[in-house]
Amino acid sequence: MFTGYYLPYISGMTIYAQRLAEGLVRRGHQVTILASHHDPGLPLRETVGGVQVVRSRVLFGFRKGVVMPLFWYDLQRLLRDHDIFHRHVPGLLDAYISTRIARAMRKPVIFTHHCDIYLPFGLLNDAITAAMHTELRYAGDLADLIISYSQDYAAYSRFLSHNRSKLRTVFPPITIGTPDDAEAQAWRTRLGLDGHRIIGFAGRFAADKGGDVLLRAIPRVLESVPDAHVVFAGEFAQVRGETFFDECQGLLAPVRDRVTFLGNVNPADMPNFYRMCDVATVPSTNSTESWGMWQNEAMLCGTPAVTSDLPGVRVSIRTTGMGELVRPHDWHGLADALVRVLNDRERYLVPKQDPRVVFDPERTIDAYEAWYDALAAGTVPPVMPSPIS
Repeated sequence: MFTGYYLPYISGMTIYAQRLAEGLVRRGHQVTILASHHDPGLPLRETVGGVQVVRSRVLFGFRKGVVMPLFWYDLQRLLRDHDIFHRHVPGLLDAYISTRIARAMRKPVIFTHHCDIYLPFGLLNDAITAAMHTELRYAGDLADLIISYSQDYAAYSRFLSHNRSKLRTVFPPITIGTPDDAEAQAWRTRLGLDGHRIIGFAGRFAADKGGDVLLRAIPRVLESVPDAHVVFAGEFAQVRGETFFDECQGLLAPVRDRVTFLGNVNPADMPNFYRMCDVATVPSTNSTESWGMWQNEAMLCGTPAVTSDLPGVRVSIRTTGMGELVRPHDWHGLADALVRVLNDRERYLVPKQDPRVVFDPERTIDAYEAWYDALAAGTVPPVMPSPIS
């Protein structure tokens, strides 16, 4: 597999790749992750969770991208000993050439498409977006199979609309440990939040994640729920390629005493974070969010969610009924939905479909095994049954 960044860098793409790779290793497969050596403090090669991780040297970085002069050599060397090239996209303007290399070596190519590309308006950003869309479209023409998280997202995706014949869908692998009620309560106490109702946000404080929308919503929430408090879990002040936290200081200042930033949380502690929260929220604002895995993690820990009504992102709420949907950027609507869930929480804890069944990660790994087998055998990859009844 190739992904531009890998652990310990945290994003939806890296978490997806990790869960899939480690799940395949547990079933006896050999999996190698090729990624950038984005942090000089990391080893160039190591084994993590049974997965071999190889990091290609970085010459320099630009915004969220990096330049890896030896990437092509590293890719060819690794492909000689592997049966499948699995590319996580979008990437760093290297999808086309890497796919050409794999095809030249007669290796089947599978793409997992995590989201469309969306950059803020501006001449440079518009040029970058156009270049990335064009490059990815040509790469997609060469790929043997393209995977999307959901049919709902695929129906609206600019990239996926060009690749219907080779498109398959499967929900992302959702795994989360079992929360400990006593530990969750102790954490709440340590934060000084006993007697408060907690709104949880788990993710980077980045422009597309809607942290600003949540900050705008807080005063309106407090009008109806005076004891509400927002807890952010995830990187906030030093998000790679972002200055968004600095830009939001004016929004943060009036509500600073009602907000707690935890920074990156150990994955082993996330079940207790979700259990500590009364509601989780995914107020994402655009198509760079195609699912919002943290809402499923919250549901599996017994916490309802308020989510943006975006293609793909809304599937979880529509399927389980464990929360509310709101229009993107609508901070009034977000505040009102959070209040509804906080004031009638028990109603959202009786799901229409059991999230443990709908979001079973083994079903995701089953699907990839079937697709790998078909590609290796030169047969048509099957369409997997939907878990939604």
